Formats: sequence, C-alpha cells, structure tokens
Amino acid sequence: MSFPVVPGEGVRVEFYKFPGDSLHYFWEARVVEVRPEGVLTLLPRGGTFHHVAKGRSVVLDHDAYVAFFPGAWYSGGPDVREGRVLEYYWNVQTPAEWTGEAFRQYDLELDVRCRADHACQVFDQEEFALKRALYPKAWVEEAEKAVEAIFRHMRERRWPVLPPGEPLPWMERL
Repeated sequence: MSFPVVPGEGVRVEFYKFPGDSLHYFWEARVVEVRPEGVLTLLPRGGTFHHVAKGRSVVLDHDAYVAFFPGAWYSGGPDVREGRVLEYYWNVQTPAEWTGEAFRQYDLELDVRCRADHACQVFDQEEFALKRALYPKAWVEEAEKAVEAIFRHMRERRWPVLPPGEPLPWMERL
C-alpha cells in the first residue's frame, strides 16, 4: 500500500484529538519524495505551523521534514537548518489516512525526539497516561509498540534518518 501523491504536490497535514474529531494542529506541506516505504513531506522555512488547540501559529525558521509510512503508528523526520540536522521529531499516532487532500491521523500524545547524534527521548508520557483509558485498547498497544519502532528506526538509520551529527540543545516546541 502506498499513498497516491507525487513529488511537488501540495498536501495538508492534519492531526486530530480523540475522542471526537477536533482538529489539534495542521500545516501545509509539499511532497518531496515518494518511496515504497512512504512519503516525505516538507514544511519549509517560512512556512506556518498552526496549533489550533493552543490558538497559536508559528512561522518556522528551519525546514521540517515529515515522513508518513503506510500502516505505521508514527510519522516524523528531521528538522534541518542550512543543511544541519537540529533534531528529529516523531509523532505517535494512528496510521495516516490519505483523504485526497490531506494526511489525517489522531495524535496519541506520545512523541519521541532525537538529537542529531541519534540519542532519543520519549516525551509527553504523562499526557498519554491521562488519556490511555479513553483510547481503544488496540490503540494503546500500538502506541506503546510505536515508541519501540521509532527507536529501532533511528538505530537502523532508516529513511529519512541522516548520518549522525553534532547534538544541539532540544528545540523549543509550540
């Protein structure tokens, strides 16, 4: 299974909150690469990330690459400035669905952030613990497996992971 998009195509990326169907955050991206294992999108420097739940938007001062893998319970990739990886940001989520205009998924709270040297840390475990009873049991199990899958993804340096670099402090996130 693959997503029916082509390089250069504009796409919207939408993350929703469960339960319900409220838009949590979104951005407009461009498809930069399509492979059998997934689609790599780019929110370029100067692009806007809209956090609907927090009522805030931020204009990026770097390039944010996000790969979507069909059937995977995570997405993510490197944040890059002037050819240098700042860090990797991985979202744990329901598998992305292609709507014809957008990649749409539910955010499952857990995030994994990895420094340029590939050292990784899990974030937002408290938020996940608070919401775990609201999620279907299968979602909880898949979210927990996704964290391990992300660590493996980084260890194996699978696409779109770049060679290790000099680590920087964690980026501020909205």
